[in-house]
Amino acid sequence: MNQTVWYKFKKYIFRFIGDIKWTGVRHPLWFVINAKTFQLKGKHYRKVEPLIKPGDIVIRRFEGYVDKWLIPGWWNHAGLYIGPTKDGEHKVVHAISDGVIIEDLIDFMRTDHMIVLRAPCFYRGEAIERAKKAVGSEYDFAFEFSNKLRFSCTELIGHCYDTLIIGDIRFGRETIIADDIINSPGLKVVWDSRKDG
Repeated sequence: MNQTVWYKFKKYIFRFIGDIKWTGVRHPLWFVINAKTFQLKGKHYRKVEPLIKPGDIVIRRFEGYVDKWLIPGWWNHAGLYIGPTKDGEHKVVHAISDGVIIEDLIDFMRTDHMIVLRAPCFYRGEAIERAKKAVGSEYDFAFEFSNKLRFSCTELIGHCYDTLIIGDIRFGRETIIADDIINSPGLKVVWDSRKDG
């Protein structure tokens, strides 16, 4: 199988698995594909919007999705807030199965839990530039954290804040999971949905 076909196959499978939500055995269908109900609502966005600053790391968790059992750690996904655009839209750069994209903060916050972390100010400008340059890169399905042409979500954050984020050895290689980012020294918690009912 050639590389392009294999990459497209992995992209489709990862996207499909990431959209499956476990609803429990009491519901007629135990799995729902691409569920649209989340614990974070508009009131949470209105609390985050005035607090968040360009360069902040945003990490989220979905409850019940099958991929949460496949990804080590409690948190599922990470992105970098790059700030408002000229038209005032708040944007996040993150890596999904389609590759590294820019997404509206409101869309990123369609989740069940989220935490906002802040690095010291002198790191943030370079982190934002690295994130912007990575937009359009392919997703790293092999999780080869030394490859700077493809990125998983946490790999992208590690690339943006390479001197701050400390990973660990998992599966025989150096990796970074969202929990590693949260536990990295030098990052301050700005907002945590678990403490903001």
